Amino acid sequence: MKNASARPSLGTVLTLAVALGAPAAWGNPCIQDARGEFRDCKAGCVEDFQVAKDACLNRDHQCVEVCRAKREDCREATGIDQAFAACDATLASAKQDCRDRFPAGSADRDRCIDQAQVVAFQCRDDAREQFGPALKRCRRQFRACARACGPPEQPDPAAVAQCKDTAKQNFRTCNANCLEDFQVAVDACLNRDHACVEQCRADRDGCRQPILDQLNSDIAACNARRDSDIQNCKNIFPDGSPEQEQCIDNAQVQAFECRDQARENARPGLESCRQAFQSCVQQCPPAS
Repeated sequence: MKNASARPSLGTVLTLAVALGAPAAWGNPCIQDARGEFRDCKAGCVEDFQVAKDACLNRDHQCVEVCRAKREDCREATGIDQAFAACDATLASAKQDCRDRFPAGSADRDRCIDQAQVVAFQCRDDAREQFGPALKRCRRQFRACARACGPPEQPDPAAVAQCKDTAKQNFRTCNANCLEDFQVAVDACLNRDHACVEQCRADRDGCRQPILDQLNSDIAACNARRDSDIQNCKNIFPDGSPEQEQCIDNAQVQAFECRDQARENARPGLESCRQAFQSCVQQCPPAS
């Protein structure tokens, strides 16, 4: 039997019904942006789940790590992350332009920023549609690569089952966080003072930016080291030789682990920004 406290309140149900389907909300840029972020968030959960679950194989671990590294390089080569970054940069510039042009707390600034956020969602959505087929090819290539790996020295079916269970639990947690963020965003759109909410968003952006800047710098350093190491492999071993192939595989795995660690380092700070934003919005006065 489910705990009654886990059920959404009537107010939450009505709020989400408005946000997800009521015609009156369709033209509300704030609601549209909340829906867009919700869809983006859930899409990220699905992709992370697929990556995690695909790695839960009863195959040689080092071989699978090479396959995972190659898949991440494949994703990088599609250009989707660069496209997302361009969308985000355009949004940041547009929001700053809105703040420069209109006074704080004004309806004009609110509308301007809301419109910029909707355009940014559409930009990310277009990028996902454009690069989606390439991402699927990367995943198919990973599966073929991983299936070709030999069995581990000590097969452990229980560990594989635990790995898949952990991936599912993380997927559920990710989706729950998306829904919670969506509920807060919709409540802010419908029930909270908009100027206050916008200041909370600006504070969240300011909180996240140095963390993201550091993350991007760390990932760039990982990739630069990878490229340098791969070039060294090509310089010291003959083309097509097993030694060169192994050397390049090692460089790719090290870069993959380096990027993964960079994301782990950024995660607590980003979560702190997320929680601070929710607390800020919940303290905003009711909409007048």
